[in-house]
Amino acid sequence: MKYVYPAVFTPEENGQFTVNFPDLENCYTCGDDLGDALYMAEDVLAMTLVSYENNSTPIPTPSKKLSLEDGEFQNFIACDTDSYRKQNIFIH
Repeated sequence: MKYVYPAVFTPEENGQFTVNFPDLENCYTCGDDLGDALYMAEDVLAMTLVSYENNSTPIPTPSKKLSLEDGEFQNFIACDTDSYRKQNIFIH
């Protein structure tokens, strides 16, 4: 399955970014820079949604627009859970 979810990117003082997916419980990560944060965001999104699928947890509808604090920005992150399963050993 292919999914697209909005993520909130928060720049940190040290140049790192934290990333949160408000539509999904416990789905967050961070990166050393923006490129790393984008890579990590795709990974945690796929891992979270594979877990939802494996546990027959209802998958929430993605928000179109998120509430943001000063300095934060929203970006849409795409993932393919079938591809993620093929590339990773997933234990649930």
